[in-house]
Amino acid sequence: MPNKEIVELEKELERLRQEPPGSELVSVLNRLAFVYIHLDPLKAKTCVQEAKNLAGKLELPNEQAISCRTLGIINCEEGYFTEAMSYCRKSMEIYEELGDKKGIAVIHGTMGTTYKFQGVIDKALEHYHESLRRKQECGVSKDEIASCHLNIGACYSALFRLDLAQSSYEYARKIWEESGNRTKLAYIYHNMGSVYGKKKELDKAREYFQKALDIREDLGDKKGIASTLCNLGSLHEDLGDNESAQDFLIRSLELHEEIGNMRGIAYTCSCLGGVYTVLGRFDEAEELIIRSLEITRKLKVNDWRILGLEKITDLYEAKGDLKKALMYSRELKTCVEEHMNEKSMEKIAVFQVQLETDKKEREAEIYRLKNEELSNMNDQLRDALADVKRLQGMLPICSNCKKVRDDDGYWRQIESYISDHSDAQITHGICPECMIKLYGKDFAQEQK
Repeated sequence: MPNKEIVELEKELERLRQEPPGSELVSVLNRLAFVYIHLDPLKAKTCVQEAKNLAGKLELPNEQAISCRTLGIINCEEGYFTEAMSYCRKSMEIYEELGDKKGIAVIHGTMGTTYKFQGVIDKALEHYHESLRRKQECGVSKDEIASCHLNIGACYSALFRLDLAQSSYEYARKIWEESGNRTKLAYIYHNMGSVYGKKKELDKAREYFQKALDIREDLGDKKGIASTLCNLGSLHEDLGDNESAQDFLIRSLELHEEIGNMRGIAYTCSCLGGVYTVLGRFDEAEELIIRSLEITRKLKVNDWRILGLEKITDLYEAKGDLKKALMYSRELKTCVEEHMNEKSMEKIAVFQVQLETDKKEREAEIYRLKNEELSNMNDQLRDALADVKRLQGMLPICSNCKKVRDDDGYWRQIESYISDHSDAQITHGICPECMIKLYGKDFAQEQK
C-alpha cells in the first residue's frame, strides 16, 4: 500500500522542480528524506544530500540543521557512529546559534540514539533525559513526550531493568493508541515483545511482535519488518521450533541486506548461524557467524560481538573442533569481563542520572514519584553499587541463611556456589558447637 505522505510529497516535489530552487523545495526534500529513512535509505540519502547542498547555497540554516540531523540518523542506522555524531554536533551548533530550543532538544535525542546503538547506555540515557527536559520546557505535544519514553524504556530494557522499561513503554503506548500513531505503535509493540521475551513470557512476546509486524508490513517499513522478523526468529528458537526460526531469520536477513543495514545484518547472521548449528548445517553456520564477527568488530558493537562469540564457540564445539572452540571461548571470556565491567559502571551512572532527573522534575507528570517509589529507586541504586563491589571481589552473602548471591542475582547455597567457581570438592560434617546444639553435650562427647 503506497505511503500517502510520500505520494503527496513527491507530487509537491515535482511541482517545485518546475520553479527556481527555494526554501519550499529544500523543506520538501528534507521531509521526504526523513520519511524514506526506513522505507528506502538510498532515496533518503539522495534527498537529504540535495537538501543540505541547497540549504547551504540559499543560506537556510534551519533546513541545514535538519539535513545534518537526518544524515546523522542515516549514518547511525548504517553503523557509522563517528560520522553520525559529527553530523549531530554540526546540527547542534546551528540550532545553538539560532537559539532554537526545540531543535536542541531533538538533537539530544538523536545523540542518545547514536550512543544507544553503540551500547553506551549511560550516555544514551543522559541525552534522552536532557531531550525530555528541554521538550517539556518547550511545551511540545504528548506524542513527542511519548517518544522520549520509548527511548528511555529501550535503555532500561538493555540494562535488564524490565519493570522500568515496561513502565516507560506503557506510558507511550497509551498516548499512541489514543492518537492512532501506527508507526510509533509498531515500535512500542515490538519493544514490549522484547521485554516479555526477556521475562520468558513467550506467548505475550509473540502476541506483541505479531502486532508490530502487522503494522509494519501494512506501512511498508522494511527496516522495522526485518527487525521484528529477527525477534520472531529468536523467539521460535527459544520455543525449540528451529525450522520456523530459520524461516523468519532468512527473511529478516534478506531485508537487512536489501536496505544495507549493517547492524541488522550482523545480529541476524549470529542468530541464523546459531539455528544452523542446532540443525547440523555447520558450514553455513560458520560462514554467517564469522561474517557477523567481522561486522561487529568493525562497528565496535560489543553486545553483539559477545553474541557472535557465543555462537561460534558453540559451533566449533558441536563440530568437535575443540582447539578453535577453546580459542573463541577465551576471546569470549575476555570480552565478557570487559563488557561486564563497563556495564556495571553504566548501571551506576544510569541510576544517578535517573535520581537527579527525578529530583529536578518532580512536578512533571513522568516524575511524580511517591515516597515508596523513590525508596525503590534508591534500593535499586544500592543493588547496582553492590553489584559493582561484587565484580571487584566482594561476595554478597546473607547474614541469616548464609546463601550467596551469584552473577545472575540468584541466592544459592554457599557450597553450590563454591563448587561452580572453584576446583574445591565440598564434603559435609558438623562442627563441635553445632553438634552440641543439635544433639546435646552427652552425644557430642561420645563422638569424640
